[in-house]
Amino acid sequence: MSANRPLTPNLLPAALIIGIAGVLFQTTPKSEDFWWTDGASFALNGALVHDYLVSGFHRTPMAFAGEWFRHYPAVTISLYPPIFPLAEAFAFTLFGVSHAVAQATVAAFTGLAVFGGYRLARTAMGRAEAGAGVLLLFAAPTILLWSRQVMMELPSLAFLLLAAACFLGFQASRRTRDLVLSVLLLLAAVYTKQTAIFAVPAFAVALIATAGWQGLRDRRVWLAAAAGVIGLLPLAGFTLIAAREALDIALGRGIAAASGGALQGGGHLAQTVAYGLALPEVVGWPLLVAAACYTALVPVRGWRTPAEQRLAVLMFAWFACGFAFVSFTGHFDARYALPLAVPCAMLCALLIARLPGRTIRPFAALTAGAAWFAVSVWAHPIDRISGYDAVAAYILDHSKQDDAIWFQASESKSVSFSLRSRSPEPKVVLLRAEKFLVDYRIARDWGISDRGWTTRQLQDLIDRNDISMAVLEPGFWDDQPSMARMRDYILSDKFRLAAEIPITSDLPSHRTAISIFVRNRPAAARPDR
Repeated sequence: MSANRPLTPNLLPAALIIGIAGVLFQTTPKSEDFWWTDGASFALNGALVHDYLVSGFHRTPMAFAGEWFRHYPAVTISLYPPIFPLAEAFAFTLFGVSHAVAQATVAAFTGLAVFGGYRLARTAMGRAEAGAGVLLLFAAPTILLWSRQVMMELPSLAFLLLAAACFLGFQASRRTRDLVLSVLLLLAAVYTKQTAIFAVPAFAVALIATAGWQGLRDRRVWLAAAAGVIGLLPLAGFTLIAAREALDIALGRGIAAASGGALQGGGHLAQTVAYGLALPEVVGWPLLVAAACYTALVPVRGWRTPAEQRLAVLMFAWFACGFAFVSFTGHFDARYALPLAVPCAMLCALLIARLPGRTIRPFAALTAGAAWFAVSVWAHPIDRISGYDAVAAYILDHSKQDDAIWFQASESKSVSFSLRSRSPEPKVVLLRAEKFLVDYRIARDWGISDRGWTTRQLQDLIDRNDISMAVLEPGFWDDQPSMARMRDYILSDKFRLAAEIPITSDLPSHRTAISIFVRNRPAAARPDR
């Protein structure tokens, strides 16, 4: 029996990583049935990086991307940092470009987040309580949702959790290695998604609150801070130069000012109230109540150990800085508050560690955590929208090399990804109607204006680009005159109906079918296409 004891500490975190990441991966869409349409864009970001890396670097990145975008016009790589697309590109190189591989990349980061959460909790509590805390964290509604989408929230959170564990390790042992790792992992979190920057003041507040101002006398802290600032400079330059729209969204200016996300001009107070009201949706009532109980208990019972104090103080600072960060952004989205689930789960675990019954408590904690995680997964299924992969398959099967396809329908991002996943080499040029006929940025709700195309101009557009096939969704933005004129032109005798493909959605949707039309008299391709 004693020979097996050294293996015991590794069994629980391994079981948590395999169990949680495996369950979440198995219950997520993986068959090009994206519910969150931006997930297809983020998968395409990785495909673009992969295709350029395997192209042999014969062209500059911008030249390659410009040509690539003609075939798959749905990337957002210019708005976000590089770590997640690079990770996807690596996975695509090993296993091929597919929705399942893109989601598996997220699952790998989810496993890393499970490990990071466990290491963070273990700085102040036993294995069972730490395991229960991780299970409760991944039972939070927002964690359950965004860990099952091809998005950057969980990859960024994974680095944040590991950074926090290393930061507490530095506070406990004063090892330089832990401080360096904390800074590097925090940079990795920000280079995965910029919103992770809220953790910087949280770490600073926690350091001062536990070590006092004398903690700032440590020369290593200032060197680490300077290294962190230097490390952020490239990302700051990238955001200011290439990703101004992301900055506008964060500040609630420009196009984001008309998005409604700033709560109709209510300002930061309205944002604060909105995020406060959204906490049950973000975290879940059980974690909120347990965290509140622990917070009320500490002034009465005090800290049990210095390690508990360090973890709790960091979690309080994490919650305060994270909540202030999202409250002062200019666009409301409950997804932005996802990191707030971490302190609530950790404080809940600390409360569990204080419960009586040292013998039965570990078993009860793990059992209750696993049961709540299972119930939460069952109660929060992921919605799917299916059928757009069949649209892409039809396009590829019924088109010639370099045919131009007019796409006037929803989910153009999903179709773009399906085209890429089915054809390693570009075959068709996809023309998205909303990029030609109207003027809008990011989302239609943020403002839209018609570009005033006449029927004659639309006919010239079709001739000039030698459009051979048109994909049409009934009612798609046809309140815009140019969209309505193009719809009428497609429905005229210039095109004939070739196929109708059903669209199914788990949520109520106006999308029921996609009609595919073939041009009756295709024009000869022109050099200026």
